[in-house]
Amino acid sequence: MQPSDPNPIPTPKPKLIRSLVSVILGSLLLRAAAGAMGENIQFYFNAIHEASLNPAHPLRAVVGAAHVYPISYALGGIIIASFFIAELVGSILLGAWSDRVGRKLFIIFGPLFGAVAVLITSVTTTVSLLIFTRLLEGLSTASNAPSTLGYIAEATSHSEKLRTRIIGFYEIATIGGMAAGFSLGGWLWHNYGQAAIIAGIPMTSPAFAVNALVYILSLVILWLGIHEIREDKKKTPVQPVPAKETIKRYWHILSNPKVANFAPAWIAINAVLGVWINLSARILTDKHGRPDQLLVGLFDSYRAGNVQAAYAFFFIIGILVWSLVFPNVRRNSAMLIGTGGLFLSCLLMFAINYQPSVDSPLVLPLSILLVITIMVQSGFTPAALAHLADITEEYANDRGAIMGLYSVFLGLGQFFGASLGGVFVDWGGANGMILFNGLLGLFAAVLLLRLRKLEKQAAAAPAA
Repeated sequence: MQPSDPNPIPTPKPKLIRSLVSVILGSLLLRAAAGAMGENIQFYFNAIHEASLNPAHPLRAVVGAAHVYPISYALGGIIIASFFIAELVGSILLGAWSDRVGRKLFIIFGPLFGAVAVLITSVTTTVSLLIFTRLLEGLSTASNAPSTLGYIAEATSHSEKLRTRIIGFYEIATIGGMAAGFSLGGWLWHNYGQAAIIAGIPMTSPAFAVNALVYILSLVILWLGIHEIREDKKKTPVQPVPAKETIKRYWHILSNPKVANFAPAWIAINAVLGVWINLSARILTDKHGRPDQLLVGLFDSYRAGNVQAAYAFFFIIGILVWSLVFPNVRRNSAMLIGTGGLFLSCLLMFAINYQPSVDSPLVLPLSILLVITIMVQSGFTPAALAHLADITEEYANDRGAIMGLYSVFLGLGQFFGASLGGVFVDWGGANGMILFNGLLGLFAAVLLLRLRKLEKQAAAAPAA
């Protein structure tokens, strides 16, 4: 006879089942649409730049010569980086408002903002409007992500096991949706990227308008599928904490050497991720770039999207391997090994970039080694999260605030990666991107070695 489960999962009501399934499916489509938008905006920058050089370009015929212009990687990076400003600021405000007004409203704001953003992008090449659409995309994530996580936490408050499983499904939907979005973006641009006049509407790129359909489908699923939940709040009055005291508490946390030395390192590693996600698709499809570098203009949009999807896939596999096979490796050691994997990735990409052609006999073995090093460098992420969790043991009353730093570090890293990385790409093409990633890795390694020294000194202090 099987022993009974001490914490059985209660049979959820039909509305709850429908709501949770809708949250997962809607989030999957939303992340796919956002990933496709991130891909297409990079291809779009190439199209605008090419139109400024080629009088016969279809985009110039639709918008006129006055509305196309050379667009550097630095300018493109700044436009893309505006997304993260809206995400960082918006997450704080919209997440708090969702607690008071109701989470469903802010969940559906996510695909709504995204649909409006891609529709505007499909009819304009103006820099100010492109920045505005990126801000809308940032608000899309800022509105949807915290309210969705809050909804899941509230809906599964009766069962820790159900919560764990639903959160796991949500993470799979988030990362898997983004990876699928990379391929989707490449396919959309390959088939619908060229400027055209449709139903009398001059469209700078119909691909963005088609992507709006994915956002709308996500909106419909979330709107019709989610049932608003009102948790019974305890009547115990909550004493407000003065703003000065809150700022003082956060400063105390951030001034801890474990945080102060670790945070810049993680921001640097996240900047590497920001460079790859937000700049590499443009580099891989830049036909007017540097003919002496193999990686510049190597692929069309469809293949470039699949390359980025493959990167996301192997990065996820690497995280899974690290989490299951090497759970007992010291946090600092795992992060240093991950940084070493980044250095090896940079060396291999340099070697690939200087091959005479894609058919060169060294390209395949170098690419296989590159995949392995990507999985090695992915070990930094779970180790960094575990390090944050370890820090919370010293601040039991601020666990949420400390773990919330994960999103802050991720956003800041991608902001700096997208904005500063473009300057290096303008200077050196794919080699500039690789060099920038290597410098970020060196910066992170120095801080991690310093952190290791501080940890050894702290461990030796009680004995002394």
